[in-house]
Amino acid sequence: MDLSVLKLTSRRHGLLVKMGIDSVEDLLSTYPFRYETIEIIPYSQWQENDHVCFEGLICSPARVIRFGKNRSMTKFTVISYDQEIEVTLFNRPWTQQFTFGKDITVFGQYKGKNKFTATNYNFEPLSKQVGMHPVYTLPQGMHQKEFQKIMDQALAFRNEVEDVIPHRYREKYRLLEHGQALLWVHHPQDSKHLRYALRTLKYEEFLCFQCVMQATQNQATSASKDPKIFDESLIDAWIHQLPYPLTKDQAQAIDDVCEDLHSSKTMFRLVQGDVGCGKTIVAMAAIYASYLAGYQSAFLAPTEILARQHYEKMRALGLDAQLYVSALSAKEKQTILDGMASGEMLIFVGTHALFQDQVHFSKLGLVIADEQQRFGVRQRRSMLEKGKNVDFLMMSATPIPRTYAHFIYGNMDISNIKTMPPHRKPVITKYVKGTSMKPILKDILQGLQEGRQCYVVCAAIEDSTEVSMRSATKVYEGMKKTLKDKRIGLLHGQMTSEEKEAIMNQFVNKELDVLVSTTVIEVGIDVPNATLMVIYDAHRFGLSTLHQLRGRVARGDKQGYCWLLSDSKDPQAIERLKKLETITDGFAITEYDLRLRGPGDFLGVRQSGLPNFVLGDLEKDKAMMDECVKNAEEILQQKIDQPMLDFISKAIANAQYFD
Repeated sequence: MDLSVLKLTSRRHGLLVKMGIDSVEDLLSTYPFRYETIEIIPYSQWQENDHVCFEGLICSPARVIRFGKNRSMTKFTVISYDQEIEVTLFNRPWTQQFTFGKDITVFGQYKGKNKFTATNYNFEPLSKQVGMHPVYTLPQGMHQKEFQKIMDQALAFRNEVEDVIPHRYREKYRLLEHGQALLWVHHPQDSKHLRYALRTLKYEEFLCFQCVMQATQNQATSASKDPKIFDESLIDAWIHQLPYPLTKDQAQAIDDVCEDLHSSKTMFRLVQGDVGCGKTIVAMAAIYASYLAGYQSAFLAPTEILARQHYEKMRALGLDAQLYVSALSAKEKQTILDGMASGEMLIFVGTHALFQDQVHFSKLGLVIADEQQRFGVRQRRSMLEKGKNVDFLMMSATPIPRTYAHFIYGNMDISNIKTMPPHRKPVITKYVKGTSMKPILKDILQGLQEGRQCYVVCAAIEDSTEVSMRSATKVYEGMKKTLKDKRIGLLHGQMTSEEKEAIMNQFVNKELDVLVSTTVIEVGIDVPNATLMVIYDAHRFGLSTLHQLRGRVARGDKQGYCWLLSDSKDPQAIERLKKLETITDGFAITEYDLRLRGPGDFLGVRQSGLPNFVLGDLEKDKAMMDECVKNAEEILQQKIDQPMLDFISKAIANAQYFD
């Protein structure tokens, strides 16, 4: 439903769009992050230091006491509960508001002996303010009361939002109607109503997620295939010529993949493990096996930089790969397309360019997606449809612990790589309070003096008036002025592929000392000499993203160092960052991140077409999740619940490629 039905001003509409709200449905599913409960506690029950509220009549003139620069106390007396209560307000020196004989409602802390320190006040009757009040996360320029008015307008349309939960499950689990749940989550009369609403909306999130996830899996795994026939002794010989021994988990993952390729069941496998654990070699072994069986393979990378790195590594290991990316000339592309269509070329590495309609394979047998959550469901499916019953291997450096994997990935086969190569040292990570590099500059300059290179990562490309954080452009300009004898480069997502490629090549070739970048460097960039990293506004990133970023400085034999700069005053945000000083295992970090934030941020569920979790808690709601797995199976088997079936089709169709 379009936002135009709410008849909003252009300013309000613009603020909603900034929040990612494009429809009435989006608005109604923007839930409060907490609630303020206002209850009346009788004066006889007040204890010293209690937080209470009361209403009464101002019975003395207000007086202001000033002390220090721009600091003041305003004092006046209020009659309430047949008591004279002295109220103190700090830094509100406007006596004309507190006139004798005026009714006032005051919120704050009782200090004993009829003295009260107010934190807030208004002139509305207290009876109209009691109850639970929603508090939303809002951008600068949008106030709580204003947003609540907009939400009230949207709630008038709550019963027009389609209810996708089948009626039989509503009855079975005693769930509210969708419109009722929306009303109670935004305007709960009490904690019992809120509990009912949250239970209903959590179930809906989990069920929608499972239905879409299982539907996409069914499409991928429903077909059988001709087993791929190849000589495994040749795979072993190829492994033995590698310049390093495989870890136990790498060897097991390669065995898993080879077994899948030999099988008559289409492979649908995820290889997951920490940054630098050696997933790429597993992928290359799969490609070599497919090559020996006479099939073509396509290796999808989310960026051209990463595609080129994989291509060069394959060529170095004796695999006759072809690189297919947008930056190639028309003539180069045509040569590859011809070799692809004729079957003369068997191994291809590329980006989203491989999805294009003009790409035709002769005998595609294997598709591998690196950082699989960065490719939309629709794009992955279109790639698989370029062959017949194609085996599909996905790789992720955001490993999901086994306890959650069944719900997130369903019946997908998973190979975990937990053992790290022996020469890899965990990155030494330090939380640094503030927004300045000054406290750590000596360490960085020392590292650069030793011939090391440094990444400086920022959350934004350019400065914003909306949010206070250091931008890559500003940091780059500042470092150029300060460190005049150092070679500094800038890399971000708005650059052209050619510009990014040129900067990265300079960094790889040690022509730059420092690379100031956005998170474009998060995925797979491999520069063994870069062992230093500074991350500005680190509290704005998820822990899994921070862990992936710092993995960039653990690619060589030297010790890697990462400094997390943050001026956040939020105790939880600081605790999260300090956690990275002690946890080095990606599985443990993901588990901790899941408990704190839910899976939406790091699973890329919005990009993959899967509905996000806003309320659902993977740690606390396991029983509900198990029920939703069974219910989703029923829905997809019976095919009678049209609203949910329509939702599934729409969710999969809307999945977009993400870079």
